Amino acid sequence: MRNSIVCAALCSALLVIPGCGTAPPAPISPVVHTEIVEAKVQVPVACIDAVPQAPAFLSDADLLAAPNGSAVDRIWRDHLQRKQWEGQLEALIVACAGVKK
Repeated sequence: MRNSIVCAALCSALLVIPGCGTAPPAPISPVVHTEIVEAKVQVPVACIDAVPQAPAFLSDADLLAAPNGSAVDRIWRDHLQRKQWEGQLEALIVACAGVKK
């Protein structure tokens, strides 16, 4: 049994000695790839400079204060102004959205 212990110790020593004689491997440098990637991202941009000013419409009190014939004329004038203003707004929205009407 003594011989087997000595043999095991010698074998272990013989395995360790060559490991001490060699240099450790050089560290592997990391591989770095530098690549420029272009990504196209849509950015919202204002397509109009200003919103058209709303015309001054008559109030209910103004319409009630006028006689019947005059009130009808005023309502018609407000109707025409509103249609013109809505037309301008619609034209801006169509141009901004890029939709052909």
